[in-house]
Amino acid sequence: MKLGKKISWVMVMIITVFGLLTVLIINYVIADALRESVQDKEVSLAKVVASNLANPALSGNYLTVQRTLEGLSEDRQLVYAYLILPDGNVLHTLKKTISNELVELNRLTPGEPYSLESFMSNEGRVQDVGVFLIEGLESELHIGFKEDYIQATLERVFGTIVLITLLGVTLGSLAAGALGKYLSSPIEKLTKITRKITYGELNHRVDITSKDEVGELAQSFNRMLVVLDDSMSKLKLSEEEQRIKNRELSALNRVAETVRLERDVNVILRDALIQVIENLDLNAGWINLRLGEGKESRSIIGVRIDEREIPCQECKFCDCDLLNIEKGQCLSKESLEINNKSFQVTGVPIYVNDRVLGAMHLLSDQELIPADLATLQTIGGQLGTVIENVNLWRELKVREERVRQLLEKVIVAQEDERKRIARELHDETSQSLAALAMRLKVSMGWIHKDTRKAEALLEESKDEAVRIMRELHNIVFHLRPTLLDDLGLIPALRWLAESRDWKEPLEVDVQGNWSKERIDPQVETTLYRIGQEAITNAAKYSQATHLFIEFKVEETKAILKIQDNGKGFIWDENMFELEQGKKPLGLVGMMERASLIGGRLEIHSDVKHGTTVEAVIPLKREDNHYGKN
Repeated sequence: MKLGKKISWVMVMIITVFGLLTVLIINYVIADALRESVQDKEVSLAKVVASNLANPALSGNYLTVQRTLEGLSEDRQLVYAYLILPDGNVLHTLKKTISNELVELNRLTPGEPYSLESFMSNEGRVQDVGVFLIEGLESELHIGFKEDYIQATLERVFGTIVLITLLGVTLGSLAAGALGKYLSSPIEKLTKITRKITYGELNHRVDITSKDEVGELAQSFNRMLVVLDDSMSKLKLSEEEQRIKNRELSALNRVAETVRLERDVNVILRDALIQVIENLDLNAGWINLRLGEGKESRSIIGVRIDEREIPCQECKFCDCDLLNIEKGQCLSKESLEINNKSFQVTGVPIYVNDRVLGAMHLLSDQELIPADLATLQTIGGQLGTVIENVNLWRELKVREERVRQLLEKVIVAQEDERKRIARELHDETSQSLAALAMRLKVSMGWIHKDTRKAEALLEESKDEAVRIMRELHNIVFHLRPTLLDDLGLIPALRWLAESRDWKEPLEVDVQGNWSKERIDPQVETTLYRIGQEAITNAAKYSQATHLFIEFKVEETKAILKIQDNGKGFIWDENMFELEQGKKPLGLVGMMERASLIGGRLEIHSDVKHGTTVEAVIPLKREDNHYGKN
């Protein structure tokens, strides 16, 4: 279908749709307004009639009331009228007896000014209007009005609107046809010229001189033909550049495919270097990777080059920062001669965030283009991220192993604690309760024989009950000391330190800026458990004579330090990598407790100066109440 016909049909459809919508909306609005107006008039009429009937109805003049109701039937729109008297009788205008269904159809409730109910009858749809004769008096007036004349009025209005709409659609369709033909004529000319251009005939021009958008389009089209030949030549050049970019993208994708977190870093880097050399048509290369902060670099791998031929074993990019890398200022170019053949050496930093991890050196027998250099710099960042992710993956695995072993220890500790509590309850508390029960039974036997002896036995039973309560209190206290809840962290730790069995006489020194105000219970419990583990370790192994406990709260953190002057031990982070069953899970547990709420734990120990455990836990601003004092 041609464009002119499409425009004509679209215009006709739009006009038709809008015409139909207009008819429906106008019909709805008029119908709604007409019904509201009629209902208002019907309610007003009912209220006027009720006002006129009030006096005769209250005075018992029902004849006047009946005549007034019958006088309403002269209105052709009125179907019926009836009045429900206070005694329940009904006066109406119907020729036959009024039905109970009609009387109960639209009864009013107290407080309603009026009530409307529409229903179908033999005479068509009827609107029942009910009002109270007098407010507060249970006497209702109901008048039924015909609604057929409303529908008749709407049909006349609807017919008029439809007729006007059809006329508008007809005129609009004729105008749309003319407009479509006018607009499509110049476009047909453009289409013919375009067909010729597709066959390479670039010497044709569009002959349209109108001063409108189509004329401007024709002029632009002619200018396009002038530059099209130049664009074709540039397209060929762009295709060559695209080929280079595809090669670069292939190199990046191949490097990305070599990444596997569970693989060794050396294997990943070797595979990545091989992909770079093959996809960029290079000759050879090697990678230098730093061992760590402040440490020298070492040659990791070399591809297609003997290690003895690598001229430099040190990383030259350690002082290069991220800003210079982004500007491309850290790329180095040198020359190297191998077997009487000259190569260009391009150095690329391997970096992540703001740290340089090493360098990748590449040999080529020709100079690399800028696009290749940009690709190599991106690959350097990609390899740095890979190395960082592999290291994080390893740390995560180690951490998961620590957590697993810690969980095993927690489970064993829970079972041991349950065994201890069960043993204490069975061996001590249960036997004490049995003895108490026996003593009470004996006391009951002596009540009638010897009152004094019975009182003595009861006194012993009371002492026994107090002792049993003390035993239960000690069991509960060791599960969670009430001092922590009642007085706070420092009193609980002081009591814990003083109640332990130390190999040497112990002096406990407590310092800090604690007060009666409390910090977050979770932070307080974490610090208590860390302190409990530190004090327990010191009591078992340190042989200390002095224990220093310091607790202070700053604006954003809480700090707990526990220091002893015992024999200490050789502290090494690598001790966490020992064989399973020999790891210091108590220390791991303290570190995990601190890290779970965003804190950190530092341990310093040597064989001459004892051991220091320091926990630093961040505080939310609303959790720190120490500033009040």
